Amino acid sequence: MISLQPIITRLAAPPQGFKPLWFRQVDGAAAYALLRPDTLPYPAAWVVRASDRAARQGERSALATPEFDVVIAIENTRRHALGETDEILLAYRQAVFTLLEGWQAAAHQQPIRWQGGKVVEYTAQDLFWADRYAFDGLVTNYLGNPPAFDQLVYTGEKP
Repeated sequence: MISLQPIITRLAAPPQGFKPLWFRQVDGAAAYALLRPDTLPYPAAWVVRASDRAARQGERSALATPEFDVVIAIENTRRHALGETDEILLAYRQAVFTLLEGWQAAAHQQPIRWQGGKVVEYTAQDLFWADRYAFDGLVTNYLGNPPAFDQLVYTGEKP
């Protein structure tokens, strides 16, 4: 299994030159599950695991492909000009893309790649958009070999 925490940390600060207000909240799936839109500090973003695929690479390793969504929430209010909400969303999506596309979070991982996006919710008050990203990484964090049978420590009755 591969942690998504480095991605959350990377999204905590805007890319160089980004002018609008950056995300007031960047968090993971647990915070997203507790979301209350009426108390949300816009703009905000969450990194939510979507799926993990794996291909065995031997007895104790696998090539994993975690897919995750970066869910972006912005205000959608009547004060925006025609098409302005889409332009604001696009600015945030491009900024996240700049931070993640091609970034390699760890030595045992391949660079992150963008897979597309979709609307999650669109109301008169807010807009939630999810862009999907993925990367490949080698998973080797399995338990080590057990000791030889004659070296086992018995805690119960002897056989």
